[in-house]
Amino acid sequence: MRPLAATVARIAARQYGRITHPQLIAAGVDADRIKRWVLDGRLRREHQGVFTLGHTGQTPRGIYLAAALAAGSGAVVSHRADAYLMGIWPWRMPAPEVTVPTVAHRRRPGIVIHRVRTIDPLDVTIQDGIPITIVPRILLDLAPTITPEQLTRICHEAWVRHRTRPEQIEACIERNPHKPGARKLRRALGSDVTLSMLEDAFIALLKTHDLALPRTNIDRDGDKVDCHWPQLDLTIELVTYRYHATRHAFETDVARRRRSNHLAYTYGDVTERGAATIADLRRLLT
Repeated sequence: MRPLAATVARIAARQYGRITHPQLIAAGVDADRIKRWVLDGRLRREHQGVFTLGHTGQTPRGIYLAAALAAGSGAVVSHRADAYLMGIWPWRMPAPEVTVPTVAHRRRPGIVIHRVRTIDPLDVTIQDGIPITIVPRILLDLAPTITPEQLTRICHEAWVRHRTRPEQIEACIERNPHKPGARKLRRALGSDVTLSMLEDAFIALLKTHDLALPRTNIDRDGDKVDCHWPQLDLTIELVTYRYHATRHAFETDVARRRRSNHLAYTYGDVTERGAATIADLRRLLT
């Protein structure tokens, strides 16, 4: 029993505490013993054919891997769940969502399943032991089902966190020419987006005083900049303590300012010292 339990524990440890029915059988645990282990709580049924060993914590990685295991051979975490794992879905944690290379009708309660005939090998990878679609494929998958504003936001996050470039996205579109949403995705890549209350307040301040509006959160010489006026070659960064409270964040921002030669305004400049800031901006923008 002890060697058998150790074998099962080793398999589950590689899978965030999850193990499948076929893996249990292959490890030498027969069907009767599986039933006994479920009854005594050693195994907890999470999905059809997928068990949690003991009382493993419910982490996002474990939840999403369990969904991929339950969906069967070739299944990969995708769409919103994948975007969440990759840090480009800045909203609440989505339900488990997977893509399966099969046209067979397959249901698993609690899991959103997308069925496709095939998945290009270039569109999938392994991240932290979890089969997932790559970031450009995430953007293409989500393009038809989310708002243009949301799509622009996650395109920005993909660039910031993973340096996902337009040519990588175009290559993914070429591999999947029949997927909808390509035109919408291309528009999002060239669109501006605001990412914070401070940026919204700054734009509102400019509008109130009829000053020229900038491009926001665009690429400039390899850096994402907050506000840029191309006709004036003027760049302004909006600085908040929240995003610069570590040494790494501070030094990264200083280096970026040197490269981009831009000015900076703080939360206080925009919300508490607006009159002085507007006087400064009138000189810069005229």
